[in-house]
Amino acid sequence: MMVAFTEMISFIQSHGYMALFLIFSIGLFFFPVPNEILLMSGGLIATTAYVEPIPAMFVVYASILVHGTSLYIVGHFLGTKSIPIKEERSIWYRRALKGKELLDRYGLKAASFSYFFPFIRHAVPFSVGLSAISYQRFAAIGFSSAFVWMNLYYWIGFHYGRSIKDWSSFVQQLIYTLIGIAILFGIYTFIKYRRERHRKQQPNDQ
Repeated sequence: MMVAFTEMISFIQSHGYMALFLIFSIGLFFFPVPNEILLMSGGLIATTAYVEPIPAMFVVYASILVHGTSLYIVGHFLGTKSIPIKEERSIWYRRALKGKELLDRYGLKAASFSYFFPFIRHAVPFSVGLSAISYQRFAAIGFSSAFVWMNLYYWIGFHYGRSIKDWSSFVQQLIYTLIGIAILFGIYTFIKYRRERHRKQQPNDQ
């Protein structure tokens, strides 16, 4: 991972903000690391002499707009052309199914929290595109929450980048931070599940 990060730095050193945009636009889809770590890496890169923090932040945000818009367009194209997604093992099938479940349950509100959860952030824009919801409505809600999500991890990475000089320690700290967030989310989900289960059992007990 450190080799890949060093190569990223070298690419950005040579090509500036365009390299940063390309790395994040592609990375949000294909890099084998959580998107949160990628965003934190953006914050770390902003502590170098190759980019400025605020312009770099907007470049990273632009890559998120490309990510969400691309998923929406693919979903919209498949929905408009009535192309069936029959293969259950297909990643598009799984994303469409998960996104549809969230849209059926929460409506467009699903776009407001989708970016905060792995996999869902890919599923919801795709499924919104499949639906009759306009791009303008999706963008207004989804990208507003995406801006908050991105800034949270970007500035965490920026903070660590200024306080930690050893990159190995930086990555280690990122992993610990994500583990902590995952544990807190797991506890919250478990408590919520128990409460809902208890609420459903109450009418049966009476």
